[in-house]
Order: sequence, then C-alpha cells, then structure tokens
Amino acid sequence: MSFDASDYDGAWKDALDAYFPQFMALLWPSLHAQIDWVHKPVFLDKELQAVMRSAKRGRRHVDKLVSLRLLGGQQALVLIHVEVQARQDAGFSARMFTYHIRLHEKYPDRPVVSMAVLTERTHGPPQLSYAYQHWGCSLNFTFPIIHLESWRQRMKELLTLASANPFAVVILAQLEANTARDGPARLASKTELMRRLYYWSFSRDNVIQLFRIIDAMMALPEALAPTFEQAISQLEEETQMTYVTSVERVRLKREREQGIQIGREEGREEGSVKILAAQLARKFGATPDWAQARLVEADEATLNRWAIQVLDAQRIEDVFI
Repeated sequence: MSFDASDYDGAWKDALDAYFPQFMALLWPSLHAQIDWVHKPVFLDKELQAVMRSAKRGRRHVDKLVSLRLLGGQQALVLIHVEVQARQDAGFSARMFTYHIRLHEKYPDRPVVSMAVLTERTHGPPQLSYAYQHWGCSLNFTFPIIHLESWRQRMKELLTLASANPFAVVILAQLEANTARDGPARLASKTELMRRLYYWSFSRDNVIQLFRIIDAMMALPEALAPTFEQAISQLEEETQMTYVTSVERVRLKREREQGIQIGREEGREEGSVKILAAQLARKFGATPDWAQARLVEADEATLNRWAIQVLDAQRIEDVFI
C-alpha cells in the first residue's frame, strides 16, 4: 500500500534556507563561482510574496528570492523555483516568465536570474522556455532547469559528495522518497540514509538539521515510527554520538499532533487558531497533519498573515508561504 504524508514544501524551504551556498555549488557550480560568498545570501521572502500575490499559482511549489553579491561587487537577484510534483502544469513556463518580468520591473538595475528544480519524474520533457509570436511580435524567455531524477544515475557520486556537501543529502532524501512510497520500503531507505548521515563527518547541528529535512521528506506510517526511532537509538549507541534529542523531537511532534487540539498551545490566543483552522477546513477540506503542526507552532503575527493569505490561496500550501 502506498503511503506518503511527507511535507516536501517545508523540507525544501528549510533546506534552501540552511544550505543555499551548498545548493548552488552542487546544482549550479558555474554561477556559484561568480558569487562573493563572504557576503551572506539575503532571502527576500516578503518581496517575493508581493510579486506573486496577484499571479495565479499551481500546486506544490516552493519559491525563494535571494539577493547575492557578485565577485565584481554588483548585487544580483536569483529566483529559485522548486516544482515538488510529478506533473508539470500547463502554466509552469508562463509563471516563470511572469515572476521574472515583475522582478525585473521592480529591480531594473540588478541582474535577475530565474531557475527551476523539478523534484520528480515528469510526464514528457520539461518546458525550458516561454514563447509566443503574434503578427510579427515575438518573445522567447528561456531559463535553466535542473531535473533531480537525472541524478539517479549518479547516486554513487552523490554519496561521495554528501560528506562535504549537506545538499547532496537533501537530494538523496528526495530521490529515495520518490522511489520508496510504501511504508516498509521507506522505513528501510530512511533508516539507511540516517545511518550514513551519522557516519559522515557533520557537526551535531547539521545532523539535527538534516534529520528534520529527511524526516519531513520521508514521512512514515504511524505504526512504523517506533521501529524507526529504535533504529536511531541503536545507531547512536553504535556511534557514541548522542543526538537523542532528534528522536525525542519526532516523538514529541507526533504526540503534539495527535493529542493537542489546534489552538490550545500556551502563550497564544485560542481564537485566532480556531478561526484559521475553520477557514482552512471550509476551503480545502480535511487539514493535513503538517498544516496542523504549523498552526500549533505559529505566533500571533504569523497566524494573522496566514488568515489574510487564505483568502486568495488556490491550495493549502499557498497559505503557509
């Protein structure tokens, strides 16, 4: 039986926030070499939301707008679009063009680079451009696309790179998630990836961060969660690396999602959570576990922002950007 309650959107957002230089080094090395990484990337989430607000969106997208300093001193903007679904919707290339031209209008003096990542197998070749021609007026907008499934033939290379580049671990997790859909298969692949993670020379903080990403990408049926936790506990005994807080976090998250009613968390107004939960249920039907968890953890300002975004959202994921 197939099972997949994974939060790919959240996992990719966390991965890009935590490991953007490593992401660029692995997937776009030529551009990575032109960036002055002494200056940290600046994520312009609010600016991108303003650009996207009036643009029609499809389902299961992750978008990041990043301000970077080039080696020559010039500021540049990079728009990263991650398509976390198997089927490319018809408006994909048009949406890429719309975002690009709006950013160019807002930042006319800064280079704008738009690029996309397709995380799963697509039906047919990916669209690499947006073009039209009417009565002699024509336009052809092209943009680079990374198809993650092309890395499947380079799994050995990814495993070699993983010890030095955390984003290789992210790609490995996504590829394993694409393949192992049913519970037992996913348990086996997730456990093996975690075993490798503990033996690579990552800091404790990186292990915990990557644990969160892997856990979000490779969700397990509830019945298999204790087996996975036991495997991690045994692994920590073998390696004598006590990151048990990682396992405890998974257990506490599950207990919170099952045992705590939305809006009951201390230190927050119950009314805002209940109203937003009701709005989500009314518009999108049953609220998935990952969305309930986001509601429980959000502060009042975030809840207010989501309450506004739910009005125009085409899908539940759009509410939580």
